Amino acid sequence: MFLQYNRIIFGAVAAYTTPGAINPQNIIVDASTDASVGSEPRMIIPKINVDAPVVYGAASDTKSQSEAMKRGIAHFSIPGASAVPGQVGNAVFAAHSSNDAFAAGDYKFVFAQNEKLVKGDIIYMNYNSKRYTYKITSTEVVMPNEVSKVQLNTNKPMLTLVSCVPLGTAEKRLLVFAEQINPDPNKATSTSESGSSQQQGNNSAIPGKPEPTILERLFGG
Repeated sequence: MFLQYNRIIFGAVAAYTTPGAINPQNIIVDASTDASVGSEPRMIIPKINVDAPVVYGAASDTKSQSEAMKRGIAHFSIPGASAVPGQVGNAVFAAHSSNDAFAAGDYKFVFAQNEKLVKGDIIYMNYNSKRYTYKITSTEVVMPNEVSKVQLNTNKPMLTLVSCVPLGTAEKRLLVFAEQINPDPNKATSTSESGSSQQQGNNSAIPGKPEPTILERLFGG
């Protein structure tokens, strides 16, 4: 029974301890204020104590995304959802909410508390030594194959967070949508649809499936 629910147990514990080991100096009180940041790409969500590296350049297939999520929050890029911070379009980022406690990587529970995020909450993105601030506009739960839900026809710079729900399962995906509010979104640049990670087509699944548990590996679950 313990092995069957270890994702839920460890995910719940991690959600109330250190899902991102946040540095208080990274929090901006005024979301409209510009800030000097380092060169490392990072995502900061003060409400749920997330401060984690972001991995760009991974292909959109499940294996590549899973490898990227071992190293932090993975940027997911397909046609119609290939923006990066500061670009018009949808920038999609996926991370584990509750992976197997014994799986490789240090970021098994980064998005464990995403279900607590609501309209108006703030997300910070450090990208190319610049900070971008986003405000959450809505959330939605979808099936893993509903890729069109992140392929948004928008003229705004946006981002979407992707995580598995319910906690401890990979049955569905929670999407958290946010719009850039700083720097001035009207100055966002256009999105390039070229690049290997954007040539995967529309057959991709929304990422987030956790690795098999030890029990599943042993018995083929």
